[in-house]
Amino acid sequence: MTSLAAWIEEEISRGSFPGACALAGDPEGIREGAHAGRAAVEPESVPVSEETLWDLASLTKPLCCGALARIAADGGLDLDRSPGAFFPAWKKTRYDGVTLRSLLTHTSGLPAWYPLYARGEGAREYARTLSEIEPAAIPGSKVIYSDLNFLLFGDVLEAHFGGPIDRAFADLVAKRAGSGARFLPPDARATAATEKGDETERKMTAALGLSYPRFRTGVVWGEVHDGNANRRGGVAGNAGLFGTARDVWSLARTWLLDYREDFCTDQTPLLAEGRGLSWQTARGAGSASPEMPLRSFGHTGFTGTSVWLDSESHRIAVLLTNRIHPTVRDSNFNEVRRRFHARVWTRGS
Repeated sequence: MTSLAAWIEEEISRGSFPGACALAGDPEGIREGAHAGRAAVEPESVPVSEETLWDLASLTKPLCCGALARIAADGGLDLDRSPGAFFPAWKKTRYDGVTLRSLLTHTSGLPAWYPLYARGEGAREYARTLSEIEPAAIPGSKVIYSDLNFLLFGDVLEAHFGGPIDRAFADLVAKRAGSGARFLPPDARATAATEKGDETERKMTAALGLSYPRFRTGVVWGEVHDGNANRRGGVAGNAGLFGTARDVWSLARTWLLDYREDFCTDQTPLLAEGRGLSWQTARGAGSASPEMPLRSFGHTGFTGTSVWLDSESHRIAVLLTNRIHPTVRDSNFNEVRRRFHARVWTRGS
């Protein structure tokens, strides 16, 4: 058993997750990888394998939307334009100051979360609801991490590329990177299961004084856990990607091979946490360990996923777990991530 495999087994014993796949590497290759545990424990037991497809959750933001934004910007898309340049409903006065760049850095002022599906499902209804959302802050005044930023930015990308983002991602990003990551996995048993009964979003929706009659009741398996992404058809800018650890490494390495300062470094130096364009920097990041340089950048996902990169040493660390299966654990999962990152950066030094 490798030391990384032993670490995963130790975390399983702690109750951190039922199963995981992890790797450490650089743009030239994967230096260490391991997997262990169960991809599903309900409604049946399925072991983790190297080929397990994980719900990457918010890793979709940088790995799909960030990558497409970089391509679009290189092709002439001005990230300082307003969403109103694409959608007339966003020309309202209360959205003055909201730009594509502010969506990517989570400084648009949009609220942290809203169950768009409670006011109508699908892309068209989502677009209407998003354009009616009241801002929670003045644009540029604070970082408010929000799925709404990337649901809207995904719509912008679809308008720019003239088609759904899953097609643009497959053709322009995944194929070029040699990654098998994709939306809408064809086989549920090839994926890691997530939460049972939509319990998290059921409670969050009720807390907002809203109701929704079609929450899922069984274990979410083979489809995206995130409710907004799921009820948009499984393809959205905030979530929906599935992939193996190697798939994530293949996508991540392109960010070191073609490094972009504006996307990967701190663009919010006067605010409480560091944000690049779609990426988070180590400053203020709960998942970053002290061993990581401040110029490190990465992202996490609610399902128990993370990817972090170091532009100085060129390290890449990928951790994919099903920590919300079959229920969300009452613990600070960033502590698990920090233990993993401390191990990767200490052993690699």
